[in-house]
Amino acid sequence: MKISVKGPIINDGDQWIYDWFGIPATSPTKVSNAINKAMLNQTTDITVLINSGGGSVFSASEIYTALKSFSGNVKVEIVGIAASAASVIAMAGTVVEMSPTAQLMIHNASTSAAGDYQVMDQTSDFLQNVNKSIMNAYTAKTGKDETYLKTMMDNETWMTAQQALEHGFIDKIMFEQEKSAAANTNHSDLVNGELPQEVLDKVRNQLLKDKSLNTMNSVTPPTPNKLENNKEDNPMDLDKLKNEHPDLYEKVKNIGFEEGQQAENTRIKEIEELATPGNENLVQAAKFENNSTAAELAVAIVKAEKAKGANFLQNVQKDAEPLNEVPGNQTVAGQEKDADVVASFVGIWKGGQ
Repeated sequence: MKISVKGPIINDGDQWIYDWFGIPATSPTKVSNAINKAMLNQTTDITVLINSGGGSVFSASEIYTALKSFSGNVKVEIVGIAASAASVIAMAGTVVEMSPTAQLMIHNASTSAAGDYQVMDQTSDFLQNVNKSIMNAYTAKTGKDETYLKTMMDNETWMTAQQALEHGFIDKIMFEQEKSAAANTNHSDLVNGELPQEVLDKVRNQLLKDKSLNTMNSVTPPTPNKLENNKEDNPMDLDKLKNEHPDLYEKVKNIGFEEGQQAENTRIKEIEELATPGNENLVQAAKFENNSTAAELAVAIVKAEKAKGANFLQNVQKDAEPLNEVPGNQTVAGQEKDADVVASFVGIWKGGQ
């Protein structure tokens, strides 16, 4: 049975986002599911294909542990690159082979920190401890001592298949009968393909934001590419989100509250800007009873004003009817002038209809 370790090494919570974008990535659960399937099928041998630039050292440690715990034989084949955290996973193999065109790289762990000198000192201590943890995997495979490995990690050591074999990181070069044509690449700025955390957060929040928190019955992350060796659908409903990812649940809830509050403030403000004398009841109902938008209120106001205009026109016409009954030779100059004004006003209203 074959297990692929490709793309960045990521945590379980981000796997579905990479799957949605169709980006190869490997999380501990993805590997564990494959191992469990092998055990259910009573498979005694598994082959792990590695082509990864690294990623989370703690996820790599979990994958390393899972592979080392497998009761059968674990054959590792480095087919492209096993750099950084991915090199730790490679050390889990009972037998480790490497393509003559592949590369293996080991270096120190890195992170980012901000604060005073105490924070920096603590971060330095933390990273040095992580480096020692990584060395344990390298020591178990190569037999090299800590001082030797520390120098290699400090120098960010890139190895061809031949060099990796000489240092004891691998047991065999694949296709040994063919002459190696591997080139030693020294790109210390290799991009391992891992999505920036802000991109992951933005995608996750945007997808969840598109669902109304008040009416949402379930949230099912889009997964056009199913997790390898995991054919079951795993819908993410609110209860599951709350129980399995409490921090994310609280974050989503807070985002929904803040955006809802902001949207309501904007709605009230836009409605108040439409307030005009005579329409107080409509404005009040729109704000607190009908939950109307400003656009809906504007339509209601236009209809109300039109109705007022129609009523006014009818009243004017009704008031003008007695003038039509007055004989023309009995009208006086003032009455004729008044009639002209009324007629003119009526004409204006008719023209506006």
